[in-house]
Amino acid sequence: MVTDQEAQGDALTLLPAGEPVTLVIDEERFFGWVASASPAHSLACAAIEFKRGSQRVQELIPVENIQRLRDYLQAHPELRPAQG
Repeated sequence: MVTDQEAQGDALTLLPAGEPVTLVIDEERFFGWVASASPAHSLACAAIEFKRGSQRVQELIPVENIQRLRDYLQAHPELRPAQG
């Protein structure tokens, strides 16, 4: 049987370079993308690039703090731009 954490880790290893993601660090939400050198270092972390202030950084982020941007926007339709 696969646990939620294992499934999330497996899904994360399948994220292509450049995949938009959202992440939470110290209760602050950031928007970024999967780094090109982003094989999951374990089931626990992945390399993510994002802007912190004016700096572009790359950090290993715990998978429980990462969500695909499309999934985040689907869960929060109020954030999508209004059409027509």
